[in-house]
Amino acid sequence: MRIVRYRTAAEPARVGVLADGGVAPTEYTDMVAFLAAGDAAFAAAERAVDSGEVIADHVLLAPLPNAGKMLFLGRSFRQYRTDLVDADPVFVYARVASSVIGPGEPIRMPGPDERILYEGELLIVIGRAGRGIDQSDAMDHVFGYTQVNDITWTDWIHGSHGGLPQLTMSKNADTFCPMGPHIVTRDSYDPVSAEFTVTVNGEVRTRGSMSDLVWTIPHILEFLSKDMTLHAGDVIATGTSDAQPITAGDTVVVEFDGLGQLANPVVPGW
Repeated sequence: MRIVRYRTAAEPARVGVLADGGVAPTEYTDMVAFLAAGDAAFAAAERAVDSGEVIADHVLLAPLPNAGKMLFLGRSFRQYRTDLVDADPVFVYARVASSVIGPGEPIRMPGPDERILYEGELLIVIGRAGRGIDQSDAMDHVFGYTQVNDITWTDWIHGSHGGLPQLTMSKNADTFCPMGPHIVTRDSYDPVSAEFTVTVNGEVRTRGSMSDLVWTIPHILEFLSKDMTLHAGDVIATGTSDAQPITAGDTVVVEFDGLGQLANPVVPGW
């Protein structure tokens, strides 16, 4: 099942189910509330599909523009750190929801001389709250998966800012987290060996595989939930195997097998 946020010319954002010919609407208007509803949300999605109502004229939006915690992994693929093993601690940083945009929305370059990178990443969507999650039942807390382009503004990391890398500033400019186009439920998707690409202006720049992720998803959830509760509507990005520069005029497409295309133009923002 593919869950989306969408709007029409006559109606503001709603939650729906991707169906043949369009979107089957549910009664939910907020994705976090939908996720928190648990079994009731699945029942609502099934009712929407069974109703036969399909909205053809719609625009897909970022699935989770108001995610709770946004936890992103770094240096998590073997291409970056061949010495890492499963027992090593996960490197994680936080994003803010104000950086999220949806499919087709523009990534805005912060300045004409700034340097930004794309990073195509799988995004885990939490559907059931938990703290101290054990690997053995960690997947019960996963609702599904979508994808993000984890844009990095490298000037904040490598520039002169008191000698400290400003990781938060490098990640959280407005428009720096394209997300979508939909959430595929866990029962319909297995990301363990999913292939992914990042395309710039029609040219494939990155090919990767989730099989190169150092840590398993259950291990990641266990590590992160040791000291913080993961809530429905929280998201976790698993990192990437490659990052390359993009600039105004480019169009970037992130695509994981089975998750659709996340395409965004890059425009001047100054």
